[in-house]
This record gives sequence, C-alpha cells and structure tokens, in this order.
Amino acid sequence: MKKMLVFIVASVVILFIVGSCTTINLSPKLLINKSTYNKFPELSDGLEWGTFKMNRITESTGVNLRYFPQKNFFLVSNYKSLEEFNPIKIDSLGNTVFQLNLYKRNDADFIDAINCFVIVANEIYDFSANKPTAVPFNEVLNKENTLSSEKWVQIFDKQYKKADIVLYGWVTDILSANCVYFQTAGEWTKLYAFSNSGPNFIYPDGSKIKCKINKKEIPEKIHEFHFLKDVAQQSYSNEHRYNDEYITPYNTSLTFFPDEALTFKKTGTIKMLAFSKEMSTSDGYNNPGIPTLFYGTGFYEMNFDGAILNFKNNATKSIGLSEKVQTDMYVFSLPDKFLDRSTVSFLTYDYSINVHENGKKGVYVIRRKDN
Repeated sequence: MKKMLVFIVASVVILFIVGSCTTINLSPKLLINKSTYNKFPELSDGLEWGTFKMNRITESTGVNLRYFPQKNFFLVSNYKSLEEFNPIKIDSLGNTVFQLNLYKRNDADFIDAINCFVIVANEIYDFSANKPTAVPFNEVLNKENTLSSEKWVQIFDKQYKKADIVLYGWVTDILSANCVYFQTAGEWTKLYAFSNSGPNFIYPDGSKIKCKINKKEIPEKIHEFHFLKDVAQQSYSNEHRYNDEYITPYNTSLTFFPDEALTFKKTGTIKMLAFSKEMSTSDGYNNPGIPTLFYGTGFYEMNFDGAILNFKNNATKSIGLSEKVQTDMYVFSLPDKFLDRSTVSFLTYDYSINVHENGKKGVYVIRRKDN
C-alpha cells in the first residue's frame, strides 16, 4: 500500500514536471480534440461566419483606434514604422473609404497627427471631410520668429475667437518651434511659437499638448472622439491598450481618460479552448535550461450574436501555475450609446515578439456580410 502511494505521488510529480517544464502537451482536452482543433482555419483576412466577415486592414501592432461620432467614422492611426504613417478612415459600415501613405525620408520631412487631422509641412488633411484632400495653409505667421509676445497673443486671440478648429502642435517642421493651427470657414492659418525666445505658450502635459496664456489654459477646439473597449479584458483601443486597473488611480476627475466613464457591453467575445505548446526559451542568469516562456498555438471560439467562428493563432505562456496564456488579441467595440449608429467591431492581434512570429498581427475589421 505504501509503495503504491509513493508510486502515485511520484507519477503525479513527474507528470506535473513534464507538463509544466517541457513542450509535451498533457492537457486532456487538447489530446481528445486536437484533430478537430487542427482543422480550425488560421486567423486571416476574409474569414466569414454566420452573418459576419472579417478583413485585415493593417499588419502593425499597438494601432490606435478611435471613433468620431459627429461624422460617424473610425480612424485607424497605423504607424507601419517610425518613418511610415498610414492613417485609415473606416466608415460606419466597416468600409475603408480613405487612407494615406506618408513617408518620412529624412529629418526635414514632417508628419504630425492631431485629432482627425494629419499635418505635413505645407498642408493639412481633414479626415472628417467626406473626401479628404491636402489643403495648403492659407496663411503662415511668425515663421521667422519676428513677433513679440504681446503681438503673438493679439494674433492668437483674434484667430481663436473666429476659428472652428484649433490644434496645438508640439513638433513642427522647424526644430525649435511649436505651432497653433486655426481652421476658419475651411481655410487654415499656421501660427508658429518659439519657446526659446519667449513664454512657453504651448507645452506638453502628459500625452496632451496644451496652451496657456497669462496663466489661463486655452482649450483646443477639436472634433469629439472616443476610444473603443474590449470589455472582457477591460482594455481600450489607444496605442498603449490602457486597462481600467491602470487608468482608475489617475482618473478621479475623468480628465486623464474620459472614456472610462462610458458604458460598454460585450458585443463579441473570444474564448480560448486549448493551448498547444510547440517551443520554449530559457531566460535568466544561471538558468540550467528550464523553460521560462512557451510558444505555441491557441485554439479559439469567437462569438458575435451567437454566431461562432473557430480559428487558431499563435500564443505564449510563461511558466508557473498562476500564469495565463497570453493571446495578444483584443475585440474592441463602441460605447453603448453609439451602437445604434454602427455595429462595426475590430479584432487586433498585437503580438510583439520576434520568436514564433506567424505574420498574422494587425487590425481586422469585423462587420456584417451585407455591408
């Protein structure tokens, strides 16, 4: 009896070590269903299920997704690299209606994105327009840094009072300058500000660029926008994928991240059915070869309005009993109050490790087949 107990305990320990510290898969669910799981399609452009379809629009990770309710469109701020910016406008039905491919070939090239406006050295694109086009600046002021502080404030006040849009730019095509952009009746005025030769009217405050004159903060004039949310993971569609746990301590006045106050509901969910380990890496000093991170394939069930799509995609898992499989996938949907205006959702795959890369990362638009 004692020998049998020792055998059972030893067997359990061996199985635990094998299952936890090697790439051998001992999950009963995986062993029983693997032939079925292996038939799942890979995450890819063009998948269809029920009344839904999914199309890939970027191949980048950490892409910023925002919704602009006034004109009922989505803006996908896709930085393909530090030198290439690819903003994409998606309409309320999920169609790509406009995009740019801008390249920064050298330090003299300038690209900035504020709200739904994309700015280059001599012109600006308004993505809220039905047909965005490059609009040259009608007037450029103080490029030679000749205005006194008093005169600069006078011009600012005059332009601000009549402007429909006012944007503050921290980076410009002039290395030492900031900028204010005014749109009035469709025409644009560009006012340079040089903090190295006068007051710091334009200044950064966290991730925001602000303007303060005579100790009074002057608000920008921009189009209303909102981030989307993955309710299951409590994460938002900004480039950092902020979650509620991170936001809440800084957001008591709702100025740090206003969208935390909005109500969201699950419009689509992803459930992991199983994870198959395929390879591992062993990091850390003096590590004798014990795996610290497993790479493999996750098998998933995605549910939209009861319509189920099964698919497979790469995933990772750190060693440890409490560690969960990291899918690097999010399903982002609109706040409740805008769901009557668009049923479009987005799946993002933000895999950021070079090991076990499968070429599937990016943003996927989920929409109805009849759209």
